[in-house]
This record gives sequence, structure tokens and C-alpha cells, in this order.
Amino acid sequence: MEVIQVEKLIEALNSSAPKKIGILDNNTITFLINVDKYIYVEKILKKYDLLLIPNWVYQEVNDSEERVDYIENMFNKGIKIFVINESDYEKLAKYKSVWIYKFFLYCSFKIGEIKSFIKRYIEKNQPLEELEDYEVWLNLLYNNGFEGKRLKNGRTKKKNAGEISIGVLALAMSYIYFQGHHTITVLSNDRDTYDFVNFAKLKLLNDNMFEGLESSVITFKSNDFIIKESYLNSYISDGKDIYSITEFRDEKRVKYTKNAPDTSVEEHDEILSNEAFIENLKDSTFNIIF
Repeated sequence: MEVIQVEKLIEALNSSAPKKIGILDNNTITFLINVDKYIYVEKILKKYDLLLIPNWVYQEVNDSEERVDYIENMFNKGIKIFVINESDYEKLAKYKSVWIYKFFLYCSFKIGEIKSFIKRYIEKNQPLEELEDYEVWLNLLYNNGFEGKRLKNGRTKKKNAGEISIGVLALAMSYIYFQGHHTITVLSNDRDTYDFVNFAKLKLLNDNMFEGLESSVITFKSNDFIIKESYLNSYISDGKDIYSITEFRDEKRVKYTKNAPDTSVEEHDEILSNEAFIENLKDSTFNIIF
């Protein structure tokens, strides 16, 4: 899998034309493999000028030969999917090392153990300007800050590392390159990823360092959103139907809105069965948040 040169990403983000940048999570890739015979996946992915997979996520992707082959096949079809190394985040952020530190800290804030590790072993009660070099504390965080589980293939899976890496990448592009008015979309079915990013945005909003700063919008596409997108845009393959696709969805908690009878907006956050989900698809005001 090709690793993007960070200079090329910076060049794209600095261009005058707004870009559509997607960040792919491992669980979404698995879902796309499962539904590939049922929907035209390429039509969804070709909407993006770039699709990025953080290296910590790609290590999970790499546990499955099927996932690796699928991504490489999409790349060979002209879809611009690249791995990006976390070590390049500092350069991507124009060497605003303290900003990157804050992005990591706030994306981790809801996980007490990781937040405490960052404060104790990286910040060390010292001025942020005196932090060790970025790559030093980045490696310390990845190697020692995340709970590890040894897999049968010999790799140590780091819990929450992928979600946090996705969040930091999204925030870096959102805050550093806001003038480009880019659309940054996280394609993930992991509620933690959604929660981590939104909580980090709230923390940044109340951080004096970021006071008054603008940012580009960060949006999300869960698996349910992809199903809805396929349904509304007639991306369902010939001879297939919505019922066959929903066999691959998780009957999980869905955050969504739809209009009440008086056209006011109802907010929902509840488990939707496949039957309830399909029924909601028939409502033109049904809007999936996550």
C-alpha cells in the first residue's frame, strides 16, 4: 500500500479549490468488502479527492489479506487511497508541535488511562514549549500509552490507537487548513471515533490557545449512512435490494434527526432494528448523524 508523501497532501490542502478528504477506518473497509456485491462502492469512494488511512489504522487493516487486497484493488481502479504516517502529522501541522500535542490530548480525554499517561509522561508538568521532540513522545505514547493485546499473528493490537490517530489527523487538517474550506469526512462505524473528535472540538473551543480560530467542518459517515447514501442515490447493484444490504448492518445505537408532524426537528439516539431502519429510509427527512 502506497504511503502518501506529506508534501503532496500539503500541496493538495493549500490549493485554491476546496477538496473532499476522507479518512478511512478499518471497520468501514470490512463493511465495504461485505457489501461490494450489493452496492456500487466505487461511486461512493470516487467522490473524494483523497482517502487517507492513518498508519496505526493500517496496521489493523494489514491483519487481513482480504482487506489489503481490496484497498489495493480500489487504488488500481483510480481511487486515490493512501496510508499516512503519524510521524508526518507534525509537518502536516506546519510544525505547530503544541497544537498536535493538544489534538492528541483532547482526542484521548475521555479515556482516563491514556489522558493520565500523556499528562504524566509527556507533558510532565512542564511548559508545553519544552516538550520533547514530537517523534520521541509520539513513539512513547504508541509503545507505552495504549493498552496492548498480542494477536495470533504476533502483532500487538493497541486499543483506541486507531481512533485517536483518525481524530488527530482530522483536527490537524480542519484547524491548519481551514482557509481551504475543505470537507473532511471520517468514514467509520466506531462510535468512539465520533465521540473522541466531537469532545476534542469542545475542548479546543474552550482552550485559549485556539480562541477565535476557525476550522473546517468534520463530518462522519457510519455504515448506516453509507447504506442510506446508496439507497437514495440508486447505488444498489442490479438485482439486489435494501433488505439484502441491511443483513450486513449492526443493529446498534443510531444518532439521527427527522421532522415531527409540525415540521419541527426530532432528535433521536437509539437502537434501530433493520426493520425500523428501512422504515426510516422511506422518510425524506431522516438524517443520520452517526
